[in-house]
Amino acid sequence: MGTSAPSYGSGVFFVFLATLGWSLSGVFVRIMPGLDGWQLNCWRGYWMAVALMIYLIAVYGRGALRKFTDIPIVAMLASALFFALGSTLYVSSLTMVSTATVSVIGATSPLFAALLSPWVTGEKPGFEAWIAAGLALLGVGVIAWEGLDAGRSTGLLLSICVPMAFAGQTLALRRYRNVDMVPAICLGGVLSFFIAGALGFTAGHVGGGFNVGFREVLLLAAMATLQLAIPLVFYIRGARSVPAVTLTLIAMLDAVINPMWPWIFVGEQPGRAAFIGGSIIVGAVLISVFGRKFLNSRLTTTELVISEKPA
Repeated sequence: MGTSAPSYGSGVFFVFLATLGWSLSGVFVRIMPGLDGWQLNCWRGYWMAVALMIYLIAVYGRGALRKFTDIPIVAMLASALFFALGSTLYVSSLTMVSTATVSVIGATSPLFAALLSPWVTGEKPGFEAWIAAGLALLGVGVIAWEGLDAGRSTGLLLSICVPMAFAGQTLALRRYRNVDMVPAICLGGVLSFFIAGALGFTAGHVGGGFNVGFREVLLLAAMATLQLAIPLVFYIRGARSVPAVTLTLIAMLDAVINPMWPWIFVGEQPGRAAFIGGSIIVGAVLISVFGRKFLNSRLTTTELVISEKPA
């Protein structure tokens, strides 16, 4: 893929492909039940960095390393740190509160993006963006309602930081959309490898998060490539033409698609709440993707009608 920005429609499609790839996380985790979050995140980050480096060499050849210096230092550090911190905080929060709680709090990412985008990217979310963000939060809440935890303030605090990190990473990609940000995410994978590997010692592993068997290392290489590296390339590509709020909202489709894979492959049928909440999230995404265009067309039609009326 080149560095030119795709059309809005192509950008939306790229982001959807990214979300589709991210939704495979549950399938991969299922086939590695012996690993904890630190081990998964450690080697997933390592192989993601390797896969992205191969991608950069394939696209830019000998100029691949120069792409790291093309990114402003602030952009490089912000994107890499947001990725590494988001991944690490996500794993940490899952050890303190339920997955359902993390999912619901994670759905606030579009709200953080909407609040910060006017200052970071210069994009002012319209009325339809706020409506869509609220609906997405409601939809994920419906899906995860039964699993919500009470209390556990530390876990809740870490959980709140997860959507903030994801929103920060998305805003960084939008702010510096004129340069290829893949090298920054590549660096983020390296940081994840060392951070998760070191924090793995807190789980009692002799070798920390680095202590993983050969079979699992190979599976994590596949996971890092198919579920993380390739989707991130698509997401970065889509971020060049899709506003930050819409980016984060499309990513919320992960809450809808992720449970579908176990249903298809192992017969685990999602509950009624998953279908209701999923429908709300899909509606929110459609409003975000098409709402602004619809409102603009209605306003244009109204202005034409008014201008054509006799004085």
